[in-house]
Amino acid sequence: MLTVSVMDFPSLIKSAPGKCLRPLRAFFVSSLRPLKYFFPAVLLVTLLTSCAPKYFTPVPGDAFARKDLQALSGLELWHGFVFNGEKVGFARLKIEPEAGGQAYTLFSEASLRIRFLGMGKTVHIKSEDRVAPDLSLISFQYEQTIDEKTLALKGGIRNGLLSVVQRSGRETKTSETKISSPLYPSGGINLYPVFRGMKTGADYAYPVYDPQTQSIVDVSQSVVAFEESRRLGIEPSFKVETRMSGHVVESWINLQGETVFERGMGGVLITFKESEKGAKNFLAEASMSKKDLIYDFSLIRTDKPITCPRKADFLEATVEIPENILSPLQSPRQNVSPQQQDKKTVWLYRIRKAAPVVPDAPRQALNAKDRYLFLAPSHHIESDHPEIIETARKAVASTQTPREKVERLTSWVANEIKDEPVDSFSALEVLHNRKGECQAHTLLYTAMARALGIPTRLAGGIVYMEDMGFLYHAWAESFVDDWIPVDATFNQIPVDATHIKLVEGPDWISLLPMGSVIGRVGIREIRFRCGENGN
Repeated sequence: MLTVSVMDFPSLIKSAPGKCLRPLRAFFVSSLRPLKYFFPAVLLVTLLTSCAPKYFTPVPGDAFARKDLQALSGLELWHGFVFNGEKVGFARLKIEPEAGGQAYTLFSEASLRIRFLGMGKTVHIKSEDRVAPDLSLISFQYEQTIDEKTLALKGGIRNGLLSVVQRSGRETKTSETKISSPLYPSGGINLYPVFRGMKTGADYAYPVYDPQTQSIVDVSQSVVAFEESRRLGIEPSFKVETRMSGHVVESWINLQGETVFERGMGGVLITFKESEKGAKNFLAEASMSKKDLIYDFSLIRTDKPITCPRKADFLEATVEIPENILSPLQSPRQNVSPQQQDKKTVWLYRIRKAAPVVPDAPRQALNAKDRYLFLAPSHHIESDHPEIIETARKAVASTQTPREKVERLTSWVANEIKDEPVDSFSALEVLHNRKGECQAHTLLYTAMARALGIPTRLAGGIVYMEDMGFLYHAWAESFVDDWIPVDATFNQIPVDATHIKLVEGPDWISLLPMGSVIGRVGIREIRFRCGENGN
């Protein structure tokens, strides 16, 4: 599955107005699978985002379909995919058997090119998953290159232990994880129901190793229908809904076990089959594209401008979020209440820069479980690395209290890390490069705070950018008697009131569910107040 992100537009716009692009890493999750027939990309999106259901009709039969890897081996499939009406990339999948049929290799690669505010970003992913005849993972090699920066992983499973070697920048890391059941490759998600056998009403659940997040994630799938679309040329196929990391992808898999159609984010992401020549020609075409897809899709415009976003100390806004996707987060500084408008539920957000003071309120404390969770190191937040620890200690030299340490760290990261459209795969890499976007600032701040024993978590949501609107953004929250929001990109503690928090958690993976609402959030009826001598 390919992951693309728009989370850090604010920091890039802040650093280079009109000439910046957020690294394409975190959201827009969609499997790159084959589509049986080719259609112009704009037609596909027009049909499938407006009135998709009427183009699919149930068909009789619902035959039980099951294919093993031997039956699928030797296939080489090229397919393109479109985002919001424009073709943005292609992918290839090939299945090859080893001698004797005791193992198979899934070869896959994907390329993506998107423009934002006049700049282009290129992502290329290659993977080789060696699997047993039952599709369980044996070993893998994975490489992700964003522009000229590469993350490489190599791993395998033996005696109930998953071992992984990671290389990025100047660093090589190793990790071992005990597993109690077979793991499956993320590149084989649509092969799993084919191998198990499809029938309407069938459900599947299994763990997958996801190299993009370097974690084991749960996947669940349901066969919800057997249908066809004569209008789109889609033969009778099983419709399979796949849920992974907060995202839902719909796939149509025919009786031969081939994915003939797929869409994610309600039809905004679509894959389709094409020739190898057509796929490769895309590279030249994309280099000439002038459409700023990510910016146009993710920007949340408002009918009333906020004239003092960095000095706003109060915000009230009506926010439209698709139901049953993200639950609104409550906190002392962010109060959310449901409202009924036009026969649907919207959310009234009231946000204050400073939480209301409650006289004689008892001092807050974290329980042991949460304290451990928000101090623990991870693949992306290496709070136990000697360089992180030493740098953090030097940055807060002469400070006395935890609050002073948080303030000093926020300022240090904001001043030392340049706001540039540069990808980093971890906090340590940010420390080495000394540049990056808001996610980079947040990862490094979080790692340094945890290295000093300050429980810290990641927060994701939207923030207002002057003369533009709301854009997706990441910041942190540190626990000092209570959770204090910290933005090391804008050098704010606490953050201004235009920070609307949608998700939170201990690691970068916790932010991924926010991708399910990008392009689907609306804001209206804004009221705000400027503080700190604002207008």
